[in-house]
Parts: sequence; C-alpha cells; structure tokens
Amino acid sequence: MVLGQPQFLPFLALALLPLLIHLLARRQRRVVPFSMTKFLREVAQQTQGRRWLRELLLLLLRTGAVFFALMALVRPYASVPLPLPPAPTAFALVIDNSLSMQSRSPLRLQSHETWFDRSLKSCERVLKEVGAEVVLLAADNPSEPVCDFTSEPSRSLNALRQIRPTFRALDLSPALQTADSLLAQHPAAVKRILVFTDLQSEPFRSLALPSLKNQLVIVDAKPNEPVGNARLVAKLRLPLDPNTDGSAVTELKNMSNLPLNGSVVALVAKKSFARLKVSLAPKEQKTVILPLPFWVLDAADRQGLVEIEIRWESELDTFAWDDFVKFAFKSPKNLVVTNAVREGRQFVDTVLKVTDITHHESRITPDADAIIASAPTDSEMARQLVDWLRQGKKALVVADNLNSPIWSMFNISVKPSKSGQKRRVQWVDEGHPILQGLGNSLHSVTAQPFVEVSGSSFKALATLDDGTAFLAELSVGAGQCLLLTVPLNPQRSDLVYSPVFVPLVHRFVRFASYGHELSPQERETKPQASLGKSTVVPESESNFFLPPQNEFAIRLRKFGATLVTADQLPAALLSETKLRDLTSLCLALSLLCLLTESIFTLILWKRAR
Repeated sequence: MVLGQPQFLPFLALALLPLLIHLLARRQRRVVPFSMTKFLREVAQQTQGRRWLRELLLLLLRTGAVFFALMALVRPYASVPLPLPPAPTAFALVIDNSLSMQSRSPLRLQSHETWFDRSLKSCERVLKEVGAEVVLLAADNPSEPVCDFTSEPSRSLNALRQIRPTFRALDLSPALQTADSLLAQHPAAVKRILVFTDLQSEPFRSLALPSLKNQLVIVDAKPNEPVGNARLVAKLRLPLDPNTDGSAVTELKNMSNLPLNGSVVALVAKKSFARLKVSLAPKEQKTVILPLPFWVLDAADRQGLVEIEIRWESELDTFAWDDFVKFAFKSPKNLVVTNAVREGRQFVDTVLKVTDITHHESRITPDADAIIASAPTDSEMARQLVDWLRQGKKALVVADNLNSPIWSMFNISVKPSKSGQKRRVQWVDEGHPILQGLGNSLHSVTAQPFVEVSGSSFKALATLDDGTAFLAELSVGAGQCLLLTVPLNPQRSDLVYSPVFVPLVHRFVRFASYGHELSPQERETKPQASLGKSTVVPESESNFFLPPQNEFAIRLRKFGATLVTADQLPAALLSETKLRDLTSLCLALSLLCLLTESIFTLILWKRAR
C-alpha cells in the first residue's frame, strides 16, 4: 500500500475516540435495597448478554466511521482488483533533442522521418492516452521546464511542438536530475521519468546514470534494425599555379558495427566532377584522394564564389549531417589585389594583368584579397595595414623604407644593410607552399639587400650567400606578412626580370586569398561554408557503436531502469500502473458505518419505548 498524504497518518489515532468516550461514559452501578430481587436477577441475567453485544456492535460501527474517514484523508493506494480510479500519476518527460536524433533509419529514408520525429509521436500518444500530470523538459535546457506540471493535454502538446532539434552533443544527466527533483515535490502516488532518446547521448554511451529516486523508463527512438554511420571529413588542397590540379583529401571513418558500401562524390555548382566507390568494414578508416581539376576553380557564381562539396553517399548510412563538407572561396579570376608598391609598381601591375587579377592602385579596401605594398611612410597607412592583417589576411611588404612606423607595430628591428654589393640567393625553404619547386629559379637571383631585419616572430624563407634574409615571414595577429628585404628596383635586384617573379607573385596572391589547404572546423551549428571557412558537426555525435537493445536492457536493469521501444508506448505504461485510489472506497465505508449505526440506534430506541 502507498499513502498519498502520509503526513496525516498520526491522525489515525483519533479512531480510538469512540472507545475512549464509551469507557468514560459508563455509569457506576448503585446498590438499591429491595425486598423481592429474585425475579429481577433472572431478567438481568437474560438481557445482559444481548446488551453487551449491542454495545460492542455500536462501538465498532462508530470506530469504523471515524477510521475510514481518516483513511480517506491519508489517501491510500493499493493494487486491488476493484473497479476503482487509478492512483494519480505524474510523469516527467525528457526529450533528447541532440544532434544524433536527426538520424533516419534506412528503411524509412524515403519518408524523411527522423528519430526525433518518432520521439515526438510517442510523446504525443503518452500525453493523449495516459491520464497524468506531466512536466516537459528539453535536454538542451535542463534547468527550466518547457511546460510545468499540467493535466491538460492540449497545453502539453503545444509546448511539445515548440521543441526543436539542435546541432549540439548533449549530456542528459542534468535533465534527469532536474526531472527527479521536480517529481520529488509532486504528491502523486505513481511517478516516472520518461526519456525519449536514441541512447547516443551521455550518460547512455558510458552507462553512468545519475542516482535517481523515481522510476526511470527509457524510450528508444531507434527502430529495431541495423544502424550504420560513416563520418566524412575532407581537406581541400587548392593549386597555387594556373592550369594545375588540386586535390580533395577525404577521410572516411566507419562509426558503427555495420559494414558500409558507398561512394565519395565531389561536386561544384551541384554538378559531380569526381566519384569513387568505397567499402568500409566495421570501425575501418580510409583516406581517399579525389582530383580537383584546374577548371573547377573557374566555376564561379554571379558573386565570383566557387562552392565545392565533398559528399558520402550510402544507403545504410542513417546520419546525414556528418556525410558532407562544403567549401567556398573566390575564383582566381575574381581576386582583388591592392598594389601599393612605390618602386617597381609597373612590374607588379604587369603580373596581375597577365594573370587576370583585378587590382587597385594604392587603397586598402575591405574587399581586397591580398596586399602588395611598400613599407608605409605615414602612421595612418601603417595602422590600416596592421589592422587588415590582424583579421587573418596576408600581405607582401617590400622593405624599402627604414623609418616606416610599421616596424615597431610588427615588433621587429630594422637597420641598414652593411653589404654594398649584390649577392646571390643561396638557401630557399621549399617546404613553404609559395616556394615549392622555385628553389632553382631563385638561386639565380642576385640582390643587394637594403635592410637587415631581426625579431622573435621573424622566420627566414630565403637567404643570400652572406646569411642575410632575402624573403621572410612573420605573424601579425591572425594574419601573416611576407617581407621582401630588397626593393623592386632593377638596379638593386634582378628579381623583377627573373622567370620566378611571375609565379612568385601569382602564388602569393592565391595563397593570400584562400591558402594552400582549406580544412573544416567542428562547430555545434548547422554545417555551412563561408568565404574561406567551413564547419562540420561534432564527432561525438557520429559514434554509433551501440550494443543491441536486449543487451542494453540487461545492462540498464542494474540501474533500475526499464528500456522500451517507441512502438510499445503508451500500452507499456498503462499495464504497469496497477495501483488504485482507495479514497472513495474509504469514504463509502465511513458513510456505510454511520448509516448502519444510525439505523441500529433508531431500532434500539423504538424498542426501549
């Protein structure tokens, strides 16, 4: 038996009140002298037994009336086979709206029904068919219920339809603890926590459930069929030279215990330009390289952007949000370069023209993709250049001014070169993307250095035979600056006449615009591509290494939890609610005792007359 209001249990002592009154109201016998008592003794002996029985019956009826009335106040619930109303119930419904709930089962791919949709339908059946007070909680906001306790299905349904799936990997432990604390404050006799989930989120992956006082029912939103998922992450390696091919390096990882067959497809402007079939064993990881033809970089839209998508296609893959990566970058023909070089500007202009690159004269504009400039002579121009670099941009600065304010902003020291004659380039760092394959051509360049540069963030990329830096790289905030220590003056250097000058400038412009490799970053948002940036969903929600349902059910019993499927609700809940509310029965028995006592007292009164 379960007591709905156990705080009134001490009042049951009041059931002894009729017995106490009976004992206190008993009259003492008085001895009255009488001459003839023979016949009186015979009558007393005949009526004494019947009078004791009548008093005992009246005492029991009065005690029963008080006892059952007090039991109605305590509100007892028990599992009895009587047509009584069920015990009041309260459910805390926790909706898992994490990223993995947006998966779809292979047999239901055509219907576009996600596991989140299945959970909402099951939850609607519970709200409509189970008479209970319900509180709703969403896993992404466990501290505040979506809907407080209510017995109105319409109110709960309206709140349920406002829950939306997120792109976050969630931990359900806070939501379970909040639901448990809310039920602890509710006076219902039957209390349950219902969690609609796919068993992907914590704490189910590690099966480290928090300690709960109320019964836990887990509703598995996944259908009882094999679940497979492969995760795709791609890197886009763009060519820095014209008429050369790049590549898309794709990493595929089977995140399930199911073998998967599919294809990796590369698309530009929604048209496929590369495809490769791949077979993945359970838990296998493969690297696939797709060619990126040079003409793909010219497939720009009206805004001059090229959008490339690398996609994994498989019939058995249930989770679509980790099956693709998108990239967006400017077409090389739509790049904008600021040319602010004082000496040798005509040489830079010629290179930009022959490579079909748009250029400004000397203005630093927000739409510029790269800057080739001399060291600024005024502080305002230097500040603009530094601010532009700190945003993650790249610039090529020619060190042709010793007194430029930009040197202090770069935190480097500059002094005049002591060398008075031209020297040959001796060492080139061909590991840098801009200088790959240009070592032999640069070795034939001679230059008379103008400045000597030193600093902690300074890294030499090419040096002369006396060790003086010819080309260097330094970081400025999130951006990078290439520093050329020789002015673009033919009298000081033959670089502008060298066959390496055109590819060097062209490579720098492409490298400054979109880098050598575009890699996506994990974000808890919808996967998207913006200029030079790409995002993918968290890897934690891609893991589908889940045991079968029967094995999961056995392991969950250790925590006192019950595992059911979405198709078993709400019948499973109704069959388990066996407690009946005995309050009405207690009130009826109290009234019956009072009525019987009144009738019996009336009969005895009439006979006494």
